[in-house]
Amino acid sequence: MSEDDLPDARQVIDIHDRIEKQYDLKYTGAAVAAPRLKIERLLNGVAEHDGTYMRAAALLRDLITSHYFEDANKRTAWTVTNIYLKNHDAEPAVTDDRVPHILKRIRRFDVDEIADWLATGEIDEDRLEP
Repeated sequence: MSEDDLPDARQVIDIHDRIEKQYDLKYTGAAVAAPRLKIERLLNGVAEHDGTYMRAAALLRDLITSHYFEDANKRTAWTVTNIYLKNHDAEPAVTDDRVPHILKRIRRFDVDEIADWLATGEIDEDRLEP
């Protein structure tokens, strides 16, 4: 990843591969045909958003909801998003034990809400309930 760009598809796949090895996952690999091409399309859509936190939010939400991998989609998306933010001298406002809970329910929030959560740590807690 460069400081000015989003990651490329190869970098996303490489991060996922490292996570697979780190966690010794039972289900590995891509869940879709041609994941690299599909991730490139996703990244093109993310690039249409303006601002670091808006792009980070779109990247996080889209990588999770697209479910390109058999396992570790949320971990991959969170890692990629954190690296993207770090490369832009930013960081998520929340890094506590609420993160996995929010990532599991990411579909309940739009990109603007996720960007606000990443920037401020604030999110509608009522929408996190099952």
